[in-house]
Order: sequence, then structure tokens, then C-alpha cells
Amino acid sequence: MQALHFGAGNIGRGFIGPMLIHSGFDLIFSDINEKIIDAINFFNEYKIETLGKNSHLDKIKNIKAIHLCDSDIISVIKNSDVITTAVGVNVINSLASIISKGIIYKIKSGEKKFLNIMACENSFRCTSELKKNVLFFLPKKYHQYLEDNVGFVDTVVDRIVSSDYKKNENILFIKVEPFKEFICDINQFRGHIPNIINMQLSDNLNAYSERKLFTVNTGHAIAAYLGVVYGYENMFDSISDKNIYDVVCGAMYESGNVLVLRHNFDKITHNRYINSILSRFKSSYFSDDLRRIGRNPLRKLQKNDRLIKPILGTLEYKTPNINLIKGVSATLCYTDVNDSEAVELNYLIQNKGIDHILSNISFLDLELSICNLIKKYFWFFKNNLIN
Repeated sequence: MQALHFGAGNIGRGFIGPMLIHSGFDLIFSDINEKIIDAINFFNEYKIETLGKNSHLDKIKNIKAIHLCDSDIISVIKNSDVITTAVGVNVINSLASIISKGIIYKIKSGEKKFLNIMACENSFRCTSELKKNVLFFLPKKYHQYLEDNVGFVDTVVDRIVSSDYKKNENILFIKVEPFKEFICDINQFRGHIPNIINMQLSDNLNAYSERKLFTVNTGHAIAAYLGVVYGYENMFDSISDKNIYDVVCGAMYESGNVLVLRHNFDKITHNRYINSILSRFKSSYFSDDLRRIGRNPLRKLQKNDRLIKPILGTLEYKTPNINLIKGVSATLCYTDVNDSEAVELNYLIQNKGIDHILSNISFLDLELSICNLIKKYFWFFKNNLIN
């Protein structure tokens, strides 16, 4: 069994790649980073350090890599049983043309084995979006073949990974937390479902996807933006501040109320899930950089993303939302000269005002009372205050 994984970055090397290797796949990474590609092909292995009370090293062996622009990538796609991605939401659809060429080559070569594609990105139903783009590039005469033989399987993935490698290690060295979650839509596979360790199958992926978005992503983002407001640099220091912790915890319980009502989650079980996520945030073994978490604030302020969507849910079910509101306000304060979206956010606020962001990015009705509260706390945070 062969697997091709697009994206040899943190999640690729720290989560998806090792999972496929330990499941018995012959793994080939693909990336545009020549240094990473060369290192994989030179060493053919790398180490992963799992942090925590039972820290340990794991060696990932017998790996290969191919540059994304290498013409042989089409042949690799043809011969693969599984394709996974971890390239980032803003990049994923650029793979559609390459994948369509591989599928055409697969058809013309008479290769009959099924192919299942799983986009392991931090976005709702990302694989389905990828499929739409592949179909755009694929001639219509091949569309039925794709429907019958190529599964585009949506996923929910969760693991914190860092590439803070040691001086005595090669650049492939990676650190990971013990927690990992990989949930796939059972209804989207074609042929036999591949035997992948730690893979959970669900016929209700939307609920799990929203659970992650409203809990992990919402909490992570709010802790990052509040942390930057208060001058912190990493997650551990941010979440250790009681003022920040109280807002983050409150926001996760507010979004949790929506999940319980919308998806009929057991409240006690979901509260345990919230507490487990907070414990991950508070881990001193693994503290993520707030600027990395906070990047792309405009995307995070969109209507269907981690900050606005939970608030809209609280309006739908008439449940509390003050901590979620504070999270949006802190996001509007975010600055980072190295993040093009943060630069644009600051420019828009200075030149067009907060109402422009709320109306044109978040698509909120400015008559809603939450808009006035968002602006109120924005100015509080600008003065480094929490109330």
C-alpha cells in the first residue's frame, strides 16, 4: 500500500506521516520546500519527540520525498492508494490541477485500484472543496470514473506540533503533544476503507467538525489574541494569566452551550472535553507561539469561522456570549507587521472603522447589540484592560 502526503511541514511530519507509516504504508512526502525534500531523501528518517510526563522519542523510517513540481508526481498519484494533505487552507486548492492530472494518468494507464483522498486541514469539509476544484480541472468524460473510484473523504484532525528542533538534530526533527484526533466521514470512502491506526469513523462528521471549531479553534484563537494584548509570547504564559484563562474558559463554555443544543451532545461529556482542551493549552511541556496561532486574523473573523460562528449560534439559541464577544474584540486589536492579514486588518480599522470589518468581513448586522459590545471591549483592550 502506497500513500502520498502533500505537505512535509509540522502536521505532515508530526501527525499524518507517522500515522501512515505505523499503519504499514510506503510513504512519499511531497512539498515545495527543497531543503525539506532533500533532507528526507538524504536521511530517509527523522525523530519525533512526544512531550509530557512520559516523554519519548520515535523514529520514522523508510520515507521518501518528491518535489511538488517534479513531473514524476503524476506517476506517484497513479500508484497511490491513499493521498493526504496538510498544506494549509490557503494552499489546498492549488493541488487540484496536479491531482486531476494524476487521475487522468491513472485512468489512461488502466490502473483499477481505488484511491481515497483526505485533506487534513483546519477547515470545514475541506476535502469536499478540494473535490470541486479537481472536477473543475478534470474533463467531464472522467467525472463518473472519479465518482466511482476516487473517494474524497472529509476529516477532523487535531494535534499540536512544533518544529523547534535541537541543534544536534536534522531539520526534520519535530515535537508533538500526546493528544491526537483523526476522524473521517465513513460515507465518503471508495472501495475498502484503509486500515489506518487512530482513525475514527463517523457518520456525523459535521458535529465533530463544529465541536473542534467551537472548542479547540475558538479557545486557541482567543487565548492567542488576548495574550498578545497583554504582551505574552506563548500559550503557556497567556493561559496562565487568570484574566485570560477566565475569558477563554468562559468562551468555550458559551460555544459549548450551542453545541449541546444543536447536536444533542451530552453536556457532562462535552464539559469534560472542554476541560481536556484547557489542560492541553496549559501544558508546560508544549507551549505554542501566539503569533503562529494568531496569524490570518481576517480569515478567523469570517462568518463561518471560529470567532463569529459561535456567537451567531448563541444568538440563535439565546444563550450567553460575553466572553466570545471579548474574543472578537481582542482579535480586532491584533497587530503583526509580518502577517499580511494583520496589516490589512489594522489598515481597514484605521481608515474605514470597526463597523467595516463587522459588516464586510464578518457579515454581521450592525443593528445587533453584540456589535456595540464588540466595539466597547475593543477600546478596553486598546487600553490593556479586561472587564
